[in-house]
Amino acid sequence: MSNSLKNFYIFTGKGGVGKTTAALLFAQYLHEQDKDVLYVTLSQQKLGEASAQRPPKNNLSVPQLFLELEDCAQGYIQKKLGSSTIAQWVVRSAYFRALVNMLPGFGYLISMGKMLEIIHESQDKKILILDAPASGHALTMLEATKNFREIFQSGLVFEDTNKMIKKLYDPQHTCVRIITLPTELSLQEAIELKDSIGLLAAIPCKIFLNQLLATWGKAIADLPTALQKKVSLEDKVCQEYASHIDGNFPLVLETRLEDQYQTLKPYLEQLV
Repeated sequence: MSNSLKNFYIFTGKGGVGKTTAALLFAQYLHEQDKDVLYVTLSQQKLGEASAQRPPKNNLSVPQLFLELEDCAQGYIQKKLGSSTIAQWVVRSAYFRALVNMLPGFGYLISMGKMLEIIHESQDKKILILDAPASGHALTMLEATKNFREIFQSGLVFEDTNKMIKKLYDPQHTCVRIITLPTELSLQEAIELKDSIGLLAAIPCKIFLNQLLATWGKAIADLPTALQKKVSLEDKVCQEYASHIDGNFPLVLETRLEDQYQTLKPYLEQLV
């Protein structure tokens, strides 16, 4: 498994498909394999807005980080100017906030820089599992580095963006895992996202079906008629889109993440 591992795993997908659970449980799985792993979620990507909702508390042992945009911005400016006081003043100024909030994806650029810095400072030993925004926002996040390299034709931001692109778009360093439900509409959206990422960069990108009832085996025979029909539709989707599907996860009935982990643990290695 170690030879296949990347430094940066980006989990995304349509809202409500279970990407957060998949990302968190995969991080826990790697942690139990004695990997230096960190599960990351992002705050809001506009300065001055109320912070995004933090992930629910859980008893998993994997290290977890909620990355605040304002902290990332302040840390970057402090590193460049060598003064925490000036960095605080700049980040809290109306001009800087307006600049970050006005340019689409600038917040993602700042957050992405911090995450890549964490990996770099570990000498590429740390594995980051990012619970990324939903599909369209995740694409904006990946596009941000290239877009701002074109906007800033020179200077510090231009140079730093070039360094970010070198790592972010490196297929040996970064990969994307798209989680989707076993329905035609959800899967088509996942395929479109994968194609869009492929046009952007040669980042390895795989699609995984989640909450698949058809994997229950013999238990399916005892299901009510409505659920039998659901299984039939799932089978149809799986057959029609087989070439696009890289793995699947069964529907789980447990509500606690710790219990879900025990059920899904045999399936998690396929995310590598």
